[in-house]
Amino acid sequence: MKKKLLSMLLCTMLALPVALCAGCGEESTSTGGGNSTGGGNAQTYDIVVWVGEGTDVLTKNQIAKFNEENEWGVKFNARVEIVSESKAAGDVISTPESAADIFCFAQDQLARLVAWQRLGALNPASVEAVNLSDEGSVQATKIGDKVRAFPLTADNGYFMYYDKRVVPEEHVGSLEAIIEDCKAAKKNFSMNLTGEGGSWYAASFFYATGCKSEWQTDEDGKFTTHEDTFDSPEGIIALKGMQKLFKSGTYQASAEISDLTTAIPSAVVVSGIWSYNAAKTALGDNLGIAPLPSFNVDGKDYQLTTYLGRKLLGVTPQSDPYRALYIQKLAIYLTGEECQRQRFEAVKWGPSNSNLQADPTITTDALQALAASKTTPQGQYPTNWWAKLEIVTETVRKGTDDEATLSAALHTYSDSLAGLKD
Repeated sequence: MKKKLLSMLLCTMLALPVALCAGCGEESTSTGGGNSTGGGNAQTYDIVVWVGEGTDVLTKNQIAKFNEENEWGVKFNARVEIVSESKAAGDVISTPESAADIFCFAQDQLARLVAWQRLGALNPASVEAVNLSDEGSVQATKIGDKVRAFPLTADNGYFMYYDKRVVPEEHVGSLEAIIEDCKAAKKNFSMNLTGEGGSWYAASFFYATGCKSEWQTDEDGKFTTHEDTFDSPEGIIALKGMQKLFKSGTYQASAEISDLTTAIPSAVVVSGIWSYNAAKTALGDNLGIAPLPSFNVDGKDYQLTTYLGRKLLGVTPQSDPYRALYIQKLAIYLTGEECQRQRFEAVKWGPSNSNLQADPTITTDALQALAASKTTPQGQYPTNWWAKLEIVTETVRKGTDDEATLSAALHTYSDSLAGLKD
């Protein structure tokens, strides 16, 4: 049924190239460049594809298979490059003339990509393919009511990798107990709360206490209103929780799994699925994986709360309507059930595809830990929001336990939000 729909859509769109172009992107500038040879629907296209670490060879093989099997006779001469999901969106925006045609990016970058007109609305057949994912993944692709990208994973969150020789299982639920275990073993606790990208992890303390930071956009991806309650008594409790790590003597501002095997190793690293294979290699049978622990302030426990977001596959706007259509077909293929299965088998990424999520063989102890975690949906945020939060955490790391100091840091943070737009 799906093949028929795609074939019918292709016939219609080939007859109406102007409509086709409008359906594949909202601007007519081709990014990623490349050439095409041949004519009609049997062409070879030069394209650039950006993917996350560890998936470049797999992606090359998947594109080669698409070239052999697709019913339209289209071939892609693809240059596949590793560009981190956190970096890709910024590069697409800042240097569109050299950006990839297809790129993997983190969900929270969707609004700014739309605002900068680097992603257009998908055509109807592509939207139907997106709908094969779980509901949360489908929603993650939208700004307003328009679908803008393809779901790739449903696992973009974080949890705790730990050394079972240092942290016993009965302690994994308590931040205070884990800190004492690390101190006793003279090992570190790695959680990036103050370094580059640290805000993504630091937010877990605020969401644990019931704080929220929710931002709304219009259909063009521009931020309109927000509700942020970090500057509150609950926000002060979150900062007191962070201070337990900062002042423990075990804190390491890092999310690098290599910390498990350095000269002065960490017994705990807070990271995500992308570190799974490396963690297994580092600790072998001594590796433990668990949801984030709780922390205690004034006799009350607060469960650290991870973001749960998605990795998405974006297609940059193209000036050639045929090229635009076929690149979207390739993106559908790369985010389809079989390719997601292969990606899980190779690097253990958690699929967004609903059928694979229902398959009991598509799981790991890391995915189970994420599923058992307390989570909050990944939202859209202005680019500078993350930097504003990093200023707070760095101030607290260097500061005192005085509640007035914590409150002042949050007041400054709250006042800085008014002008954030991108």
